[in-house]
Amino acid sequence: MALKNTEISYGSVAKAFHWGMFIILAGLVILGNYMADLPTDTPDQVSYKFDLYSLHKSFGILILFLVVLRLIWRKMNPVPIMPGTMSRLENVSAHAMHMLLYAIMFLQPVFGWLLSSYESNAVKFFGLELPALVGKNKEMGELFEELHEVTAWLLVTAFVVHVAAALYHHYVRKDDVMERMSLRPKKPE
Repeated sequence: MALKNTEISYGSVAKAFHWGMFIILAGLVILGNYMADLPTDTPDQVSYKFDLYSLHKSFGILILFLVVLRLIWRKMNPVPIMPGTMSRLENVSAHAMHMLLYAIMFLQPVFGWLLSSYESNAVKFFGLELPALVGKNKEMGELFEELHEVTAWLLVTAFVVHVAAALYHHYVRKDDVMERMSLRPKKPE
């Protein structure tokens, strides 16, 4: 498998970004929903919840770094050509969905970092404390808490549409759109 993209398939670097970030993002959404409603009645419960929030923030910052690297890689490696059977509307829709996913993957951790900063909660990247982006502000903290939650649900919705489109191409259109990002090598014809 080639490192770089070709006209018919994504390269191993793009695939590693795609599938690695999917795993991390899915874990972050699950963890975020789990930890939000955990009780804090005892010191052990507070400690456990705090540890989960620290882990969530670390992986969120990792996603921020990865999405920037992924966008740089994408700029250096044009994406494979879409099948000629796709209409202009389908091509525009696919491009718009990818741009939406990139925007959400970028904004989600930025909103989380701003949320923590406004609430005067440290953001650590696997132990390394990062600077606060802004000063304490309760109202802004509440706003960014809401934005962080809304973008999480927007991410899940965009993911579902993205997967549905890939499955549609694979099973209904029977083209190679889904295979271009597959981890399995394409079988020779």
